[in-house]
Amino acid sequence: MRRPTLFLALALAVAVLAPTLHAQAPETPAAPAACPSTATLDQLITAIDAAVSGPANKDRACFRDLFLPDARLIPIRIAKDGTATPVVLNVDGWINAVAKRGSDIFHEHQLKVKTETWGHIAHLWSTYETKIGSDDKPADRGINSIQAIFDGKRWKVIEITWQAETPADPIPEKYLP
Repeated sequence: MRRPTLFLALALAVAVLAPTLHAQAPETPAAPAACPSTATLDQLITAIDAAVSGPANKDRACFRDLFLPDARLIPIRIAKDGTATPVVLNVDGWINAVAKRGSDIFHEHQLKVKTETWGHIAHLWSTYETKIGSDDKPADRGINSIQAIFDGKRWKVIEITWQAETPADPIPEKYLP
């Protein structure tokens, strides 16, 4: 008689706790409704430009949505002596660094993108140009190295590493439009 009672107690515990356990299961958040689609790599590039551009302190929900949770953003800083130093940021680190510019307007536009894919992975070698405020004159140019993964529905960024052009390191013609 003891076994049926134990079985019933376990069954009752599972029935009572199952909704709570299910509610705690991690779910992949859906993209905010206003964020652009990233079903194609062309859409991903357009979405990156849109998410990066605008006031420095703008809402970054769509920016966050483009990246995997552990994604990295790595600008390469070039010192006057030519020494290159990577600055490794997570998504929040990048957002916090950019937000320090306040309401300053920044625009980034990809000039030329070379894409290589296999299976669910992609590498985009992207030449960019930036502008500050309403000035039509480019502030700088450089190259982004973007790694992305396709989850079956959309492309998400794993990492972006970039370096701005310098007089010592001009962008080669083959990477310009």
